Amino acid sequence: MEDVYEVYPDKVRVYTTGLIFTVFAIAFFAVLFAKTWLILKLFALLFAVLFGYLVFRTMSKAFQRHPEYVIDQQGITDNTREDVITLPWSDIMKIEMVPNNAVMQIGILAKDALVKDNQGENLKENIKNNGNVAFYTVMIDGFNYRQKQFTGIFKELERQGMVYNPQILISEYIDPETKRKMADKRDEIRRAQRRQRKMDARQLAGKPVHRWKFW
Repeated sequence: MEDVYEVYPDKVRVYTTGLIFTVFAIAFFAVLFAKTWLILKLFALLFAVLFGYLVFRTMSKAFQRHPEYVIDQQGITDNTREDVITLPWSDIMKIEMVPNNAVMQIGILAKDALVKDNQGENLKENIKNNGNVAFYTVMIDGFNYRQKQFTGIFKELERQGMVYNPQILISEYIDPETKRKMADKRDEIRRAQRRQRKMDARQLAGKPVHRWKFW
């Protein structure tokens, strides 16, 4: 049985985003019926058309029949672009969760990303859309998925990556506050271990162990 994991658009996120764009489109369209300067009406019409296009583009994902990404034994297939690419597991160097502006993204870096023409085009697209994380061959945007589904995608990449190419470097993002708490916990454990070693050493030396008692 093939190990296939398909990622489809999150319909809840699609409908929510589409509704927001619809509200903006209606709001700008309503300006056309207000008594105001002609130049403002022209700008309002421009933005109304823009948000109308975004509504159409966003809502069309709700009726999409094919998966956006496929994760299987062959590798990772990105269907979100015109030139569909499949990254074999043997070509993948790194999979990591990274923050980009206000959202999280999953970046997938292939070792021959600059060699293959179709992957080069994807890098150009990433430069335009993602800026500081443009060097990834494939980007999975967390804005398009709710947290549970997004985390599930990363866990599946991690699981299959360890099966088909254990050499892949996999890195999950940990926010600074969680890192601080983890570091504090490690320090506390180390201090407790040092105290225990000192007490054990005193007992071996035949010296009395002093313990603080409160009553």
